[in-house]
Amino acid sequence: MRLSYARFQPARQGVSRLATFGLAALVALAGMAAPLQSVTAQEKLTPGGGSAVAGQTTDPVVVVTLGSIDQLTRDLNYFSGAIGQPQLGGMFAMMAGTFTQGIDTNQPIGVVVPLIDGAPEPIAMLPTANVKTVLKRMEAQVGPADELDDGTMVIAIGANTVFIRQVGNWAVLARNRSVLDRAPADPSAIIGEMGADFDIGVRLAVQQVPPGMRAALIGQIRQGFDQAMKQQPNADDASLEYAAQSIEQLEQVIDQTEELMIGIDIDSTNRRILLETEFTAVAGTKLARIYEGQKPIPSAYSSVIREDAAGYVHFAGSIGPEALEQAQTSIDGALQMVKSALSQTDKLSEEERAEATDMIRRVVELIMDSAKEGKSDFGALLLTDANKLQFALGSFVSDGGEAASIVKDIAAKVQGHGDAPNFEFDVDNYKGVNMHLISADVPASEDEVQKIFGDQVRVHIGTGPKSLYVALGDASVPLMKQMIDSEGSPVAPSGSTLMQMQVNLMPILQFAQSIENNDAIAAMIDALSRADDAGELRIVSEAIENGQVSRIIVGDGMLQAIGAAARQAQQAKINQGF
Repeated sequence: MRLSYARFQPARQGVSRLATFGLAALVALAGMAAPLQSVTAQEKLTPGGGSAVAGQTTDPVVVVTLGSIDQLTRDLNYFSGAIGQPQLGGMFAMMAGTFTQGIDTNQPIGVVVPLIDGAPEPIAMLPTANVKTVLKRMEAQVGPADELDDGTMVIAIGANTVFIRQVGNWAVLARNRSVLDRAPADPSAIIGEMGADFDIGVRLAVQQVPPGMRAALIGQIRQGFDQAMKQQPNADDASLEYAAQSIEQLEQVIDQTEELMIGIDIDSTNRRILLETEFTAVAGTKLARIYEGQKPIPSAYSSVIREDAAGYVHFAGSIGPEALEQAQTSIDGALQMVKSALSQTDKLSEEERAEATDMIRRVVELIMDSAKEGKSDFGALLLTDANKLQFALGSFVSDGGEAASIVKDIAAKVQGHGDAPNFEFDVDNYKGVNMHLISADVPASEDEVQKIFGDQVRVHIGTGPKSLYVALGDASVPLMKQMIDSEGSPVAPSGSTLMQMQVNLMPILQFAQSIENNDAIAAMIDALSRADDAGELRIVSEAIENGQVSRIIVGDGMLQAIGAAARQAQQAKINQGF
């Protein structure tokens, strides 16, 4: 059953129609949530507070929450102001003020979807102590509500019938009267935590979905892949095999996933936007063992995590045998596809194709051999200042000598080509790390590149027994040497963090402005100077039991900069019109 959105526009025809729109949207949200993969909740659904029918699961497979009206109003007011469009928050506040009369604006709104007789049946939950008051305001749009002998209210929204029942300080809504008996006795116990943490939250419990339904979903995905591959004019055995492996891995994820949660929050208190995902696999499965094999480890490159950085990336974690096995299968398939693609190009000779294939194979083998030592450790750092850019990275590898050999072989093959860069090997040694240099002239026409790097782009490469380093430009060599200095003294992990990445927009914009003056960049710098942070974008992944939590955080400064850039673009268009 689906509702027609066309009939419920919050229009100028009368403010009471907003209430109709809100109620319809809530029921529609429940309808949309039903086909999703499943979700779990903290409390079982108990029919009206009583016991469940024997053999019938009452756990929700999907839980969807919206933050309270007060929370959404605060957050949207902050967000719209941060991006320079405060009228958007004002419009929402005006609409919410009309729609929410009779509703507890301090409580979240939610939808739970249990499976009843094997079919998803959404139940929407609205925080109101007297739903009749809400329905009374809707009479102009849907007519008076009918009341059945057990107190259940019935209204018609378009061609659809909605059954509504008061359960304590909540109203529960469903498309079938009997489904109301499965409503939770205390909706706040199920949706309260996620509704408070996020403006929009979705929790899926895949194992609540019957195996037959999961098999049908996988079958549909397989059919879609098969049809897509048949439409590819150059599809070959390697491509088909790789697609088949991808489907098998997807089937594993669907079969062995315990729970998935996705939450989005415009956090007006901390002045940021948060996107959080939490994934857990079924305990004891291969997928769970893959995640259990990922643990934080001491890192030789944690020095890249610096407050003054324009940006950094760092990850250090163990790698289990199950993850290695799966990665090897994927890489073998990818290599076959690359080999097949190279064989079909007419831009390379047969000898060149063979050389390219062999070089790619060696790089991949080095990556896999490094992973087979049971760990990954990597750090990259970007620092910027007026007219100065520094970038360096360091990584654990199983054989630094092989990394150097690969670069030397590449140099030998491109030697003699007019546009090839210049290679110099073993030009220096720093604490057991051999230093190499790749340089290339910058054409006079590339004036911005020359402002950054000068007449030459110089890339320094360091290869140690178990390490690989890269520094961009002579000014970055000190950063690379700092990484080499720390290689022998790994820093123990703090907490459960596996990976973190951060970008700070202010130093990047200041560097860009020093290279080439730009009005839009100037406007963004001005906005950032008044923001709570330097334009932060942060990504963090943490290990949890049988799974992983990932967060993307967009700081206030980044939002302010985006708003300033948008306003500058709008002003530029206006100026062009005159």
